[in-house]
Amino acid sequence: MLQKKTIKIGLLACLLMPMWAQALNLGTLRADEVAVFAQNVQTKQVVAEHRADALMNPASTMKLVTAWHSLNVLGAQHRVHTYWHSRAPIENGVLKGDLVWRGSGDPLLNQEDMLGMMKQLQAQGIRHIQGKLVLDESLWQNIPTALNFNDDGEAAFTVNPHPHMLNYHVVWLQYSPNEAARWQVHPPLAHVTVNDDLVRRVGNGACGMLKRRLKSYWSADNVIALQGSVTAACAQNQLYSKGVVGAEYAHKAFLGLWQSLGGTGAQTFSVSQSPIPAGRVLSRHASLPVSEMVNRMNKYSNNVIARSLVLLAHPQNQGDGAQALSVLRQRLTQAPWDTKAWVVENGSGLSRIERVSARSMSDMLKHIDQSAMQAVFRQSLPIAGIDGTLRNRLQSMRGQLFLKTGTLNGVKALAGYGVNKRGQTIALSIFINGPEANHTTEQLDALAMRIMDLAQ
Repeated sequence: MLQKKTIKIGLLACLLMPMWAQALNLGTLRADEVAVFAQNVQTKQVVAEHRADALMNPASTMKLVTAWHSLNVLGAQHRVHTYWHSRAPIENGVLKGDLVWRGSGDPLLNQEDMLGMMKQLQAQGIRHIQGKLVLDESLWQNIPTALNFNDDGEAAFTVNPHPHMLNYHVVWLQYSPNEAARWQVHPPLAHVTVNDDLVRRVGNGACGMLKRRLKSYWSADNVIALQGSVTAACAQNQLYSKGVVGAEYAHKAFLGLWQSLGGTGAQTFSVSQSPIPAGRVLSRHASLPVSEMVNRMNKYSNNVIARSLVLLAHPQNQGDGAQALSVLRQRLTQAPWDTKAWVVENGSGLSRIERVSARSMSDMLKHIDQSAMQAVFRQSLPIAGIDGTLRNRLQSMRGQLFLKTGTLNGVKALAGYGVNKRGQTIALSIFINGPEANHTTEQLDALAMRIMDLAQ
């Protein structure tokens, strides 16, 4: 009799347990390396929970925090403005002095924008710059770096923010085998050449990604040496390469583009950490709006944009980088979700020390989904099977998941929203931290799908 009563009590307990407690299946993932929290935004029902309050490295899902911060502080339609100005007169096509480039920190500034500004110079008759290019870097000082990424120093994802950001301070090398210069450099950097003597031509087979075929090495004499192999099918394919950065990159790119339009002069440059009094504005450019910056940051997990947005969201949009981070951390202490144990290094997820919990990340996502920024924020997220970093993932849930991805050595993550069959929104966060995380993308995606099955 006692045994039957015990069985009945046990069955009753199972029936009273939340469904997620019985059904959450982690697959082959180690339970002590996973944290999960998922909740229906409309009904508040918890869909799935596992180690939800454990502090985890979120990798690039931390960009969701920076998106929330920058959209709140700057606004979706805010634009930053880049100016070139001078106090020098213009005589017979010659700017008789220096041209000052006031850095704006626009992380999306590219060579087409620069060419547009140069055409503004030429529209005023300027063909030769007699003086130097002066780079006004007074916008930011002490830009925070991402610590402990020395082994990735040549990678584009480690480029630091800069007042004179342009093309993310990388060049794209385009293979053009039928032209005199087999490698086209975008943007063209003055005095930089390409040496491909160590590149083998290996027939007409498939090319694939050039980054898997070639390595690039920058020498002190501004030569980009390439080593590896290409096929005829590699024509027009591109490879990024990182060498000079910061002020040197800005000057070389300016000079190369200016010369491509037939301009001359400005062969030297200088840098000023103090604001240079404005002369006559000769060229100006308005950035794309913050909403587009957030979109590109999240869709393609761009660290430069994320770290720049943290700095741009400083109230005075000028000053010490540490102060800008303090503004973000202070706003988080006032957020309507629990951030007491959060650790924020730079807001991009390019960090070994940043920490959040799955519950608090999902709480933030719920808050955003019920705010005025809901549409802009959700539109910025990669869509399963359609675009961004999820273009080739989660195909069976195409268009139903809007998730920011996160990847670091020892870290895999997904955070964002799912839509169930009833059209309800599920705020979802999954973090995997551990030695085996590098090889868990398929298991991570499978777990996300299982959680969405529970949410139907």
